[in-house]
Amino acid sequence: MKDKKKKQQKKVRRPNPFLYYPLCLIAGLYCRLRLGTRFDRKAIRGIQGPALFLCPHISNIDFILVALALFPHRPTFVGSEHFMARPLIRWFFRRMAVVPKKMYCADIRTILTVMRVKEQGHLIVLFPEGRLTCFGHSVNLTEGTAELVKKLGIPVYSITGNGAYLTLPKWGKSGIRPGRIQVDSACVLSAEDVASMSLAEIEEALECAVYHDEDQVARTMMADVSYRCKAPAKGLDGILYQCPVCGGKFQTEAAGDRIRCRVCGMEARLDEHYVLHGGPFDSINQWYLWQQDQIDLDTPLESDVTVAAVGPDGNRDLSAGSGRIRMDRDHFTFVGQVFGEDLSFTLSTAAVKALPASVGSHFDIYYNKIMYNMYPQPDPRVTIQWVAFLDKLNGNIRQR
Repeated sequence: MKDKKKKQQKKVRRPNPFLYYPLCLIAGLYCRLRLGTRFDRKAIRGIQGPALFLCPHISNIDFILVALALFPHRPTFVGSEHFMARPLIRWFFRRMAVVPKKMYCADIRTILTVMRVKEQGHLIVLFPEGRLTCFGHSVNLTEGTAELVKKLGIPVYSITGNGAYLTLPKWGKSGIRPGRIQVDSACVLSAEDVASMSLAEIEEALECAVYHDEDQVARTMMADVSYRCKAPAKGLDGILYQCPVCGGKFQTEAAGDRIRCRVCGMEARLDEHYVLHGGPFDSINQWYLWQQDQIDLDTPLESDVTVAAVGPDGNRDLSAGSGRIRMDRDHFTFVGQVFGEDLSFTLSTAAVKALPASVGSHFDIYYNKIMYNMYPQPDPRVTIQWVAFLDKLNGNIRQR
């Protein structure tokens, strides 16, 4: 009796069918009729678990697109733990049986849970880049992904929502941009492949499978598609902060379909195909990567910050503390107060690896496996500079 009870306690729940299926039906109608979403399920037709899905993280609707592609299966999603600090999302994630994961730090609990899901024969969905990038381009896989695949020893697939970033860019402040989304599926590795390949070979195969560049999608697969909204450039100054003509930083302003420099008057127009007109670059990616190249890694970044953190009630407190941050080639340092107590810590930039961020708002960093949201002041748009600094330092942006 005790063994049976212990076994039941270890069983990982699946998404609540009374919530999951109706939501999928509603989301499916919306995605097809409003967003022009089409699905190619050839590679996953008739799929049975256990199986692992490693998918590129392109937009905030990736979870929905993957769920619809796998319907009527109820897969187990692994998601960032930071969502669990928000009561409404926490309520929803628990009913969807989402497995929370601490980002960019070791999380044995998550790995053990994933192993149990595999033993139950379910489908597992991971977004192995570990964060949603601000410009629709792949970043490096999180450390240990290949090791996890080897340990699981099950078939690996991918599902990619081409055009998802174009429909809902992370920096966009004008809502959904209906156009087209093409959701494709692919078999990446069979169980036999996983067993016979080295970790290096597995990692190379995974990187190829997850690699994604929405700038190229806009110019090839979606070249004839218009992504329309009232103000397509609104929010773009949250990621394109340096003028490519005069070099001024955080002097850009975006409104309507234009982004301009307040200092020299440079102006570029973003059209419905994501092409820039009037400036030295014709794509957002070119501009973003150019300004990342301009970062001097020998000049440290410093900023005052307000800090949000999870309080004793398990909810995020937006006014948990304040302090000052500094980052150079070797270290990230915070000195300040959180929940009325002095707090200071120094982390190596190699250990931090990358900074998940909300554009024009804050970035996340873990210390002692506790997540802190850092809100740079007085202009939170500088968040993107901290992200880009660490990406350049650690070579996080993957190129082909």
